[in-house]
Amino acid sequence: MKAKILHNKTKDWAAKTAKEVSAFLKSTKVQEVENGADLTITVGGDGTILYYKNELEGAVFGIGGEKSHMCRSMQHNWKEGLSAFLKNPIAEERMMLSVRMGGKEAGFAINDAVIISRDHGILEVSVSIDGRQASFEGDGVIVSTPTGSTAYCYSAGGAPMDESLDAFEIVPIAPFRRAFDPMVVDARREVIIYSPQPSHLLIDGQQLVQLREGVRVSVNKHKSKIRFAMVP
Repeated sequence: MKAKILHNKTKDWAAKTAKEVSAFLKSTKVQEVENGADLTITVGGDGTILYYKNELEGAVFGIGGEKSHMCRSMQHNWKEGLSAFLKNPIAEERMMLSVRMGGKEAGFAINDAVIISRDHGILEVSVSIDGRQASFEGDGVIVSTPTGSTAYCYSAGGAPMDESLDAFEIVPIAPFRRAFDPMVVDARREVIIYSPQPSHLLIDGQQLVQLREGVRVSVNKHKSKIRFAMVP
């Protein structure tokens, strides 16, 4: 097996743990590589997985802290979890989102795509699901994967979803008079969101794109899936 290690360079504990993981891989005869990996080990937390999402290869084994959700191991027990995975390398596939802006590819999301006001004021939002449209005013709207359903989506009033589902969750952010309720839709549908006002598109909390008024953002199921290492 070939593995790569990616760590949060702003956290001392992550750098220290990454060196320990590297030594452990060497002792287990796993080849450490920069590209072409069967396994990517991230050290630092859920945000580290999102930060390096374009560099992830193979199954993802996350090492994080107590607040981590995607990371199934922590700095005090990663060796047990990684040993178990190397002996029985089973991974769980989860859907991701494909995000297009004005017909052009904007990126992909492991957790969510969010449209919010540029000036933190109230935003007019229109949501179309396979041509059926609803409009409301609020702080914005979140389109979440099942993986992201326990993150921003949950804090905004969404429900946790089974992570193996092929579905989106659409959650309004502080809608005026609760004019739009959170809803789960089949991932085979297309979700189109737009606003007559300038706004921001935020993908996975990492990528910020300015949207001109009226630009349509379409969200679909991504053709690829992310694979998370199964840890006992």
